Amino acid sequence: MAIQKGRIRPGKCRVVFFDLEFYVPDKKRTESGFCYNPWDKDCRFIGGSFLVANPERDFNIAKSEVLKKTKSFWLWEHATEKEMIEKIYALLKAACDQVKNAHDGAVSAILCGIGITSSDVPILFELFKRFHILSNQEAFAFQNSFRVVDLSQLVIGTFNNPGNLLYPKSKNHILNKYMHGTKFEPGKSVWQLYEAKSHAEIQSRVLDEVYSTHKCYELIQSDFESFKNLEARNKRHEKLLSKARDAAAEVSSDV
Repeated sequence: MAIQKGRIRPGKCRVVFFDLEFYVPDKKRTESGFCYNPWDKDCRFIGGSFLVANPERDFNIAKSEVLKKTKSFWLWEHATEKEMIEKIYALLKAACDQVKNAHDGAVSAILCGIGITSSDVPILFELFKRFHILSNQEAFAFQNSFRVVDLSQLVIGTFNNPGNLLYPKSKNHILNKYMHGTKFEPGKSVWQLYEAKSHAEIQSRVLDEVYSTHKCYELIQSDFESFKNLEARNKRHEKLLSKARDAAAEVSSDV
């Protein structure tokens, strides 16, 4: 059934919340910065968790439901890194196609996370190229078939920002504001867990990160609703003041 171009049907949309983890060998580690490189064969993509959320059904639900709906892919559960990445590609392709088909190609699936525009998103599509799942041309087209909501950028307006600088917020800044008491160790801590084969601990951590991202998304959206209500209230107040000034001016002119 054809739909009006550009009209969004929330129940047919999908928001893919996800978090990825990587392993970097000791010889490639630096004191600061992002050490993992998808083209470095000494590094390993060890997997991640994905929640493909329906905006009409998968929000304002219990943590247990969020975790139940989240799918995980781990290197130790697959024969090869490529096999794992192929499954991740299939999940993303299914979400992408579902949304496109429901909107005649006019609406895209959304990738959502914290800091993903400079890490997880480009890494995934580089891995699709490296393992020959997609050609360079296909990977570019596939990446551009999604829209990205990066909470580190989305949340900027809810913080006090210095001067004219609008700078993305870190994961722990966001968690401290919206889920006070929740904190995650830096991604580099996973390297030691991986070396110790503490797979269950890695899995639990990543599931909690996906849940926290999902929860922060809800709370940020709630903040935006509050801002809109304040804006509407202020407009009504300004309208009443304007009418009062006009009435006062009319009375003054009659005197």
